[in-house]
Order: sequence, then C-alpha cells, then structure tokens
Amino acid sequence: MTSHDQHRHQSRSPRRLPPGPTVALVAIQCAVAVLVAACGSGSGKAVPAAPAASASTGRPTDFAIAATSLPPRWRDSNSQGLDYRVTVCGVDLEPKPPVAATSLRFAKGPVGPFLEQHIRTYSDDQAARVIRALQKALPGCTRYEAKGSDPQSRTATFRVEPLTVEGATSESVSWRQTTEGRLPITSDLLLTHRGNTAVLFMSYVIKGKPDPAVLAKALEALPQGP
Repeated sequence: MTSHDQHRHQSRSPRRLPPGPTVALVAIQCAVAVLVAACGSGSGKAVPAAPAASASTGRPTDFAIAATSLPPRWRDSNSQGLDYRVTVCGVDLEPKPPVAATSLRFAKGPVGPFLEQHIRTYSDDQAARVIRALQKALPGCTRYEAKGSDPQSRTATFRVEPLTVEGATSESVSWRQTTEGRLPITSDLLLTHRGNTAVLFMSYVIKGKPDPAVLAKALEALPQGP
C-alpha cells in the first residue's frame, strides 16, 4: 500500500467521539436508581399500572402535575418507569403493592435539572403509615444502603441529610440524599399523600445540589384530587 493509499485509508476510519450528554444521562439514571430501580428509560409521559384504581380510591392521574405548573423552561421528559419499592432508613416505602400507579418526569434541559413524580394508589391508608414511619426514622438516620429490583443491580450507599420544603405540612416528609462513589448524585425527596394515594417527588441534578424550591413548586402544583 502506497503512502497515498495509507492516508486515504486512515481518513476513512471512523473517529472515536468523546462521551456526550447521553452517557451522562445513563450514569445519572443509574445513580438515582434507588427509586427507579430498573435503571432504564421509559417511553411516555405517564406509565399507568394495571389494574386501574377503583372509584373509591381514585386514579393516580388525578394527582399528576403538569410542566406548565412549574417555572419557565421546564418541560415533559421520559418517565423512568414504575419500579419504586425500596427501604429507606429501615422503612419499606411500599409494604404492599399499589392498586394503580403512574410515573412522570420533567426536565429543565437535556442534562437536567430533573424532577420525577411517582404516584401510587393503595387500597388502605398505607401511604400515611409509611410517612409517619419515615418521620420517626429519618431524624436519627445518616445513611442507608439500597439495591434495585434488577438482580444485576449493585448495592448503593446514600448519605442522608435533613431537608425543609416550603409549604410542606405534617402530612409529608422530606429529606436529601447523596450517593457515595465515583459519581455522587444528590437528590431531594418529598413524600406526601392525598387520601390513600402516595405522591413522591424527587428533584436531582448531575452536579451540585438541587434547589429545594423545585420541590416547593411541585408541591404547590399538586392537585387535591377529583
């Protein structure tokens, strides 16, 4: 092969591109997978679970917020799925499966900040009982370990800090948690309920700390129900 042919061959070889936003998004999805344990992306704004809720318990979508209720530049993003169950500071967030559930996500840009809303309707007052248990457990908890439902998921350790959210009532509980490891991700969480329906908001960013005002605005936009 002549030097001219070698140059032409090299010019046609594909170049390796540096990791872009897609790689960063996959990393952050896995890092916050404690509450979206499947570590994958959804395909719609909301993912309803079967069977549907009865008229006596309402529908999860009755409590869904809209991007238009958030500050400017927030938009709909892909839901991260319905996987939810995890134990936080010794408290199982979902001792029994819901009768219906849905999940939404919003983003302010391609790589965040992000806001997720998980809505779970139960046949009894499980949501209120879980909130009361967390209110007792979190003040004395500084870290916990969790593992996603995927058999191949790794155990993650989270540092826990107190968090105050403006507008939150005694019917809710909030905390800040940060993953330990090479890619620490901090997320703010608020769990509240409307009757037998639990509503969890999770706000997170790739770098730095999330703004607690995001949860305050989401809580303000939360419908009271049908």
